[in-house]
Amino acid sequence: MKKLIIGALLAFSTTISYAQLDFGTILEGNVADANRYAEGYLEPLAVGFGQGINGGWYSTAKTHKFLGLDIKVIASGAIVPSEKESFTFNNSDYGSIKLDDSSLSQAQLPTILGSKELGDRPLLEFSSNGGSISTSSLPGFNQIIKDNIGLNAVPSSMVQVGLGLFKNTDLKVRFIPKQTIDDNEFSVFGIGIMHDIKQWIPGVKLLPFHLSAFGGYTNIKSAVLLDASNNPDQVVELDTNSYVFQLVASKKLAFLTVFGGVGTTSYKSDLSVLGVFNTSNTDTPIVDPITLNYTGSNLRANLGIDIKLLFLNISAEYAVQEYDTLTATVGFSIR
Repeated sequence: MKKLIIGALLAFSTTISYAQLDFGTILEGNVADANRYAEGYLEPLAVGFGQGINGGWYSTAKTHKFLGLDIKVIASGAIVPSEKESFTFNNSDYGSIKLDDSSLSQAQLPTILGSKELGDRPLLEFSSNGGSISTSSLPGFNQIIKDNIGLNAVPSSMVQVGLGLFKNTDLKVRFIPKQTIDDNEFSVFGIGIMHDIKQWIPGVKLLPFHLSAFGGYTNIKSAVLLDASNNPDQVVELDTNSYVFQLVASKKLAFLTVFGGVGTTSYKSDLSVLGVFNTSNTDTPIVDPITLNYTGSNLRANLGIDIKLLFLNISAEYAVQEYDTLTATVGFSIR
């Protein structure tokens, strides 16, 4: 279980750590342009977390009896849509950053989870008081993510505990206490409520399936040092809050349970690049240069199966939403 959690964390951390190689370069223009560029470049990372952490809340619509218990480990991957592997760079949107090729007014540049190789990326020209420099745009690192988790997706993982309360209601709490691995910190907290609504609907409560309403909230905080040995104050921080509300149905067939849900999800991700950065265009260091906010909401529908193997429950689900999400869980349940 611990390896599963750490694996997802390291996949994220590796991506950020590689991205820091050129972070100082985009500040050679000005802070406003750097934020505009970073907003497009980092979008799939921030949005992927907001979408992906809603997976794995349930693997059945059947609630526990009073003080019934389940414990499971959840691993999710929010699949990056192909159109989010790049973003449009328009010369007219920037003052101090321009495409190096004067014949181009716009170009497609890779996002942090893009697939373009170094040689395929257009050059950018960064203006400064000392003239200008040309360099490649920041690279995409989807191959690193694929090597870690097998697909181009934003990974997340957590532990969750469910407890049966009164009136066919379950309380669910998901968490990872703050973990420090190398130069990275990571923590998760979430809370959810599932209530059997079938019991209140005359006639429907006699039908051979389970039906519940679910609402959940998850927060993920992460911090990655960009250059721990030389600049220990330079850090990327990501704080994501995500909400999901769904109707959930399930049907048990021997040792197999089929489950699904429909509803809405929303997220807010705050991503900051903090610390002191020196550039060639000013004698005054730039402090905490990048602050980005991503918000969104959309419909969410998911379908999955849960298999009972001896004392273990193993489930897999696929959610259709802004970033489709694949989730797997392993745990046990005492109903």
